[in-house]
Amino acid sequence: MHKQILCFITLFIAFLASPATCYRFKFDYFGNGSDLFSFHGDAEYGPDTDGMSRSGALALTRDKTPFSHGRAIFVNPITFKPNASSLYPFKTSFTFSITPHQTNPNPGHGLAFIVVPANQNTAGSGVGYLSLVNRTSNGNPNNHLFAVEFDVFQDRSFRDINDNHVGVDINSVDSMVSAKSGYWVMTRNGWLFKELKLSSGDKYRAWIEYSNSLKVISVTIGFAHLKKPNRPLIEAKFDLSNVLLEKMYTGFAGSMGRGVERHEIWDWTFQN
Repeated sequence: MHKQILCFITLFIAFLASPATCYRFKFDYFGNGSDLFSFHGDAEYGPDTDGMSRSGALALTRDKTPFSHGRAIFVNPITFKPNASSLYPFKTSFTFSITPHQTNPNPGHGLAFIVVPANQNTAGSGVGYLSLVNRTSNGNPNNHLFAVEFDVFQDRSFRDINDNHVGVDINSVDSMVSAKSGYWVMTRNGWLFKELKLSSGDKYRAWIEYSNSLKVISVTIGFAHLKKPNRPLIEAKFDLSNVLLEKMYTGFAGSMGRGVERHEIWDWTFQN
């Protein structure tokens, strides 16, 4: 009972310093029955391996549903723009894992952190579309979509660079910039790149930041139990003020193919 109480105490810490300027929240655990998330498609509070209890994660796909896909969206809209011309800086970090079934080690497709204009998923499709867009909406500027994808299937029709990459998506799953998954470490001989296999089942942590003054999106990943690497994996110069609206919703999306693959989010912090 004591452990259960502690889980709910750390489940959600949020405060609104000013309705117009600041939003900050932190989830250390995703408890079953919380009304802080809307689930679309096949997303749900993650089942544990025993099939009876909950794992404490957000699950974006379901093991027994081929071509499963879904979204988990934080229910409250967040102010991203105080006016039509400016945009608040923001940063987020979360722990995730992508775990394929032993009988099919590379089924695809992946998951993504998303910022979207509505708390719904009427326009999202599975497989390579990652529950972000569909065949007809892909690339439409009216999507007002910002996403960072963690993709484990190479779909050449979307110009994927390989089957293990991180990409920044603007209104499309054709990433505007992408990089092989991994992190940088400083050695006596300079920077050394170490690859991370996204679909290993290991827990990784991602850090996503947007600087409005520099108009730069940075993405960093590493092992969940280690500190943030000093060098980002991706630094992309891009002005998000024409993409994001005054109020937006944020959360996660994911999809798989015919094979079984778990896409899970274990904790999450966000602030602007």
